[in-house]
Amino acid sequence: MAAGIISRLEPFDCRNGDFDYYLEQFDHFLMLNSIEDAAKKVPLFITSIGQDAYRILKESCEPMDPKEKSFEELKAALQQYFARRQFYNRNQRPNEQLGAFINDVKRLSLKCSFGPFSKEALRDRIACGKLSEDKTDKPAPSPPAPVPVQPKAAPAPAPETAVAKPKQPKKPKAPQITGQEVVVPATEGQKQMRPPKAGEHRCKICGHAHKEADCAHKDASCFLCRKKGHIASVCREKHQKKNQPSQPVQVHVHVQQTSAMKNE
Repeated sequence: MAAGIISRLEPFDCRNGDFDYYLEQFDHFLMLNSIEDAAKKVPLFITSIGQDAYRILKESCEPMDPKEKSFEELKAALQQYFARRQFYNRNQRPNEQLGAFINDVKRLSLKCSFGPFSKEALRDRIACGKLSEDKTDKPAPSPPAPVPVQPKAAPAPAPETAVAKPKQPKKPKAPQITGQEVVVPATEGQKQMRPPKAGEHRCKICGHAHKEADCAHKDASCFLCRKKGHIASVCREKHQKKNQPSQPVQVHVHVQQTSAMKNE
């Protein structure tokens, strides 16, 4: 028989394969080799499905041995196993509508042959497989609002670049009052007072070396003669009094006698 078999099937992939598609390929394999004898189909099916699928088949047929069953029974046992595994692993996918998930679970339950237990199995699968409401009904979060950028403050000007304040003009000092005369301090525009040197002009108002127009005492009054136009240091009357001889001072004493002294 081995010499007459054309081609050979690969073992079934129990993790990613679809068993219904595999059964369709196995039927074409039987047709290609003109195998119609049921006694030949069972050993050919067991040797073709692979070790992983055979282990599942053996556990599903316990306590009987798989070779004691018919080809249709072996095929139905594996169909039911893989259909139920797909049913219990079906969960609602992200962004999938709840109605679409329920319809697909009902479709998968038709291949599982649950019998009177079909309603309970369907109810449990929907309850356990659907996503929570906070994941399905909650709208997608909006992107965060852009953070406003605060404009940077302009740097303070350096001390050397700061605008210098204009200097306030100095106020003239108040005139100082001495025992003889009022001394007015010279302003910036006036010349400093000093005694005249030989050949220099002598001020007639104060006696210092400058012109009368620049004298700070041109509006002062003399304390001796009370005249305006000069100060006491150059007063003529002062010099005249110094040159005059001193007069003796006569003191007149008037003695008043009391009435008691007259009686004596």
